[in-house]
Amino acid sequence: MQYRIGVDTGGTFTDVALVSEQTGETFITKVPSTPENSSIGVMNGLKQILSENNISGQDLSFFIHGSTVATNTLLEKKGAKTALITTKGFKDVIEIGRQTRPKLYEFRARRSKPLIQRNLRWELDERINADGEIVKKITENDIQPILKQITENQVESLVICFINSFLNAENEKKVKELILRQNPDLAITLSSDILPEIKEYERTSTATVNGYVMPKMQLYLRDLENALSESGISSDLYIMQSNGGVITTDTAVEMPVRTVLSGPAGGVIAGTDIAKQTGLQNLITIDMGGTSLDTALIENGIPQYTTNSKIDDFPINVPMVEMHTIGSGGGSTAWIDSGGALRVGPHSAGAVPGPVCYGKGGTEPTVSDANAILGRINPDSILGGRMKMDIDNSRKVMKEKIADPLSLSVEEAAEGILRVVNANMVRGIRVISVEKGHDTRDFSLLAFGGAGPLHASDIAKELDSKNIIIPPSPGITCASGMLIADVRHDYVQSYISNTDQLNIDELNTIFEKMQRNAKEALKKQGFSDEKIQLHLSIDLKYKNQAYDLNISLSGNSVHTEAIDQAVKDFHSTHEKIYGFNREDQALETVNARVTSFGMIDKPENKSTASISNQDDTEFKYRKVYFDGQYLDTKIADRDSLLKGNELVGPAIIEQLDSTIVIHPNQKAHTDEYKNLIIENLLA
Repeated sequence: MQYRIGVDTGGTFTDVALVSEQTGETFITKVPSTPENSSIGVMNGLKQILSENNISGQDLSFFIHGSTVATNTLLEKKGAKTALITTKGFKDVIEIGRQTRPKLYEFRARRSKPLIQRNLRWELDERINADGEIVKKITENDIQPILKQITENQVESLVICFINSFLNAENEKKVKELILRQNPDLAITLSSDILPEIKEYERTSTATVNGYVMPKMQLYLRDLENALSESGISSDLYIMQSNGGVITTDTAVEMPVRTVLSGPAGGVIAGTDIAKQTGLQNLITIDMGGTSLDTALIENGIPQYTTNSKIDDFPINVPMVEMHTIGSGGGSTAWIDSGGALRVGPHSAGAVPGPVCYGKGGTEPTVSDANAILGRINPDSILGGRMKMDIDNSRKVMKEKIADPLSLSVEEAAEGILRVVNANMVRGIRVISVEKGHDTRDFSLLAFGGAGPLHASDIAKELDSKNIIIPPSPGITCASGMLIADVRHDYVQSYISNTDQLNIDELNTIFEKMQRNAKEALKKQGFSDEKIQLHLSIDLKYKNQAYDLNISLSGNSVHTEAIDQAVKDFHSTHEKIYGFNREDQALETVNARVTSFGMIDKPENKSTASISNQDDTEFKYRKVYFDGQYLDTKIADRDSLLKGNELVGPAIIEQLDSTIVIHPNQKAHTDEYKNLIIENLLA
């Protein structure tokens, strides 16, 4: 029997999901993450799940990994010593950036320092004009001083970004060729490979991020490949992209910038599958782990995508699932600011030392400590009982650092922490919903991650969500989503024109070239024509507007009717997001895009929940703190809730990978796919 395995490395735990290709049966496990070397946690999780289910590594046909290496390298500023070669007069582009202030009302606000220091930014006297014609070529003599600088400064990674190279990459490719002759092992990033788009700052920034994280990502992935091979794993290693698609290890090594939201994207892909199962097509997803909360929006069963993102103030303009991340997780620490206000995050206790209740040396109260103190987490059930919790020490630290300074009881302090972190998360959710023109009352809340189901009811109340969905294995949802993701490649080419003066033949030529490249790439990966899907889109903006919107095109070629429809769609989308449009104004095209999919065969969704004729399940009870008082609360095992059972709160539902809180005046039931649906009782 053949199996597929997905591994998602988080800040606190590494999640593993294993699915049978024949039966669709899923197995899960969680192990502590190993921040000092993420591959150790990956291999620990792999060995554990194979051992628990008596499966051989030779039976694995597909291994996909959501990696945080690129993200953590960028956030922790632990990347390679990187240099930049650019056109004469443009070496300060990544420092000047845009005129927008990082924080509008903070006079002392400072931008993050560039990833490449100024003495490692070098200029060449080359030029390509706005029509893509080479005005000044590169010669071998031009780069001799730079070759010397590369050696003297022990440069580990090099970024090459020339003006207008998105129209003609010949000069960039020439410089790469000349440098590799003397430095064959040097990691080199070309902006024309990473982002062949207009906008010099964003292109330089995206290429810089790629170069900065490339050596570390390359070392990690090659080491992991070797470890898998030595363990007898027969499958190649595949990597999850930020856009929700799958790429090979070789592509991830060359373009690690495409993996900065690798793990969280898997959860959103799982959300699209859950939307089909439940018939609830509008979902807001919250993925709350130990370190952060990742939130995204699915409308009509389709995730929202963007090509304008930032990680730690650095623009990254590759296609990715539109997601907002904030420092609110189970390990987020609580503290009192200079004004005496209770704050939570963005600092985190991480995997080591972790929350105080984990007993690994933590000394700061965290969100997980608050949940444990209030009785919402069973101290004997974490990781199926393999991990015990120290509640007494949590109470002691909570009293000393939060409760006593604020003249509160320990329970009041803990509940205050939950209210603060929930408010933080609601503000983060509004960034991808309300601020994008969506009404949260039209959406259900899909909660996953180890901590998401603990907080879902409070968050849904603030958003006035229709209901709450908890997937069968919420703590492993990102890893599970990776197993149903398709191979995806994105292609882009800048094309500037007024829509009323558009040269249809010229635009079709651009699209045809990208489609041809897309098909060739997927066929090399073994996909037949029947398994290849291509989607065309175009970036549009009002004339003289700085930013654009991506609008889908129907069919595989461009015609007048398709452009007219795209113009109408742009106006309506602009009004939805910004509250107005200008239908009388001309539009400009910015970029032509092709998204290609290699469709992977997926295990069929089957109705798996057993039907129960019981009116209720026999429950244990314990005291749990809700809204200022302890209440007798039902404690149920997730596996005991069969289809047909209805559970009225207050209740706590426990399982290996998460804990679900059902508040008073709420009820929950299990659907045929084992999703738990939580609804408010009518007053």
